[in-house]
Parts: sequence; structure tokens; C-alpha cells
Amino acid sequence: MRTLTVFLAAALVFAGSVRAGNASFPDIAPTHKDVTFLAPDRPQKMDVYLPANNETLRPAVVVIHGGGWSGGKKIWGYPVEFAKRMVPAGYAVFCADYQLNEFEETDGKKVSKRKAAPQNVFDCMDAISFVRLHAKEYGIDPGRIAVAGDSAGGQLAMLAAYGADDASLGSGRLYPQVPPRVRCVVNFYGVANFETFPAWGGWTFIKSNSDSAEVKTAALRRYSPINYLVKNSPPTLIVHGRNDSGVTWKQSEELAAKLKELGVPHEFVTLEKATKHAINFDSDEVDLTAITLKFLGEHTRAEHP
Repeated sequence: MRTLTVFLAAALVFAGSVRAGNASFPDIAPTHKDVTFLAPDRPQKMDVYLPANNETLRPAVVVIHGGGWSGGKKIWGYPVEFAKRMVPAGYAVFCADYQLNEFEETDGKKVSKRKAAPQNVFDCMDAISFVRLHAKEYGIDPGRIAVAGDSAGGQLAMLAAYGADDASLGSGRLYPQVPPRVRCVVNFYGVANFETFPAWGGWTFIKSNSDSAEVKTAALRRYSPINYLVKNSPPTLIVHGRNDSGVTWKQSEELAAKLKELGVPHEFVTLEKATKHAINFDSDEVDLTAITLKFLGEHTRAEHP
């Protein structure tokens, strides 16, 4: 395990990479826009970004957007910033939308109309399975697929990857015959364990506030990625600000400790100065683009067994 804790002195020493970390990348347009990857009547679609190189079998990354399980889109923020950085480096990038929480106005109040779970989990697992199923069409090596996500997307990416072979977790999805196995995971400040951070789990993963404490705990446990970790889980890159104002940094500390305990290769990048939650790749401490590219290169570039 490699832990990268960044202090001001280090940031000053590595001034060159600081500039690279905040660099502006050219806009990028999808090679294929609004691809149907779920049932035809589902409004959620996928954008596909393919590199210009002629590599026969490319590595790929499925990117899951954040937004508190209630907002966000494949065309906003992290997914597009990810594509801008990774596609020129030779990665095919697949950005997927998924079922979000739905609300309605009742007596002037915003109340839950539909909880996203478990459909949001199914959709993210199916996004990976879709890429595996259509690997030949897109020139993808199905054995060199990674998954990435930020915030809610980080939680869903980890859950899909760590729970890839759990039949009960994926029961009800579109492609159950194709496990959503990946070579590695990139998690930017996602929740790893709802039992130790229940505040953000209730409005999505608990069916009703009237449920018993036992039922609520079981739901939080079921949708916590950390509970699916085993010794052969995919290598994981964790990025988190120590003073994150949304998801506490302790979530990533707990995740890193569990990965270390199991012997799962991982890298834990702590940003000492970051205070806001959704930082994407913006950091004046380290070059998060270079760190992500290096991690992906280590775990997806080698030919799969």
C-alpha cells in the first residue's frame, strides 16, 4: 500500500506538477453519444469516448458520476473531466447515467417519490457488463476494464466492483450472466461504509424511515462497499481531502485500513488543504491526473491473465 499525504512543503517542491494538476484540458466530444445500454425504454444513456490511436484492444474505464444519488449527469463535472484526461492517453472512456432518487412536492414540501436503490446499483453494474459484452465493437480488451467514480459515483463504482460476484447484490439487473469484473477501481471521496457514516445513506438506501433499526442497519450494511472486500478484490486508488466538508475523510481512512488488512493493492492520496467536497481533479497540492494515469497504467496496461 502506498499512502500519499501532501503537505505545503511538498507542494512547493513539486511546483511543476502543481501546475500540471490545475492545467486546463481541451474540450472533448463523445465518439458515440446517448448509447442505449439499459432497456430501450429507460432514459438513462451512456456516452462513449474513444481515443484516436489504432490500438487493437484498448483498456477502458467506466465512469460513474456523483450527485448525492439524486442529481448529476454523465455530461457534467467528473465524468467529462476524466475523459478529457484519459482519452488522449489511450483509454476508452464510458460515462453512464443511472437511476436517481425522485422527489415530488406534497403540501409545499419535497418528499421522496422513488428511492434510487437498488436500481442505481443494477445500472452501474450493467454499465460495466455492457462494455464487456460490446468490447469487440468498441475495440476494448474485456480483461482490461477499470471503473471510476466520485462521491456517490465512487460508492457505486466500488460497490459494483467489489460486489461483482455477489449474485444477491445484482439480482434483478439486465445482464446477470456477465459479472461486472474490473481490473481496478478509482474512488474519489466516496462513502465506503454507511454503518459508520449513516447520514448520507438514509435517503437512498433505506426504504422507509418507519423501518425498524434492524432493517435499516441491514440496508446500510448491504450497500456498503467495504463489506464486499476480499483478498482478491481489485486494486483501488483512493483520493480524499482530509477536511472534506461532505463525506468525512475517515471513510477513506477506514477503507484503506481494510484494503491493507486484506492485502489488496491500493494507493491512498490525502489532500491536506482540500476543504470542499467535489474537487474533481482540481488540486494545488499534487497532479491528480498524473497519479490517476500512473495507477491505471500499472493495473490495466499489462495483458490480462
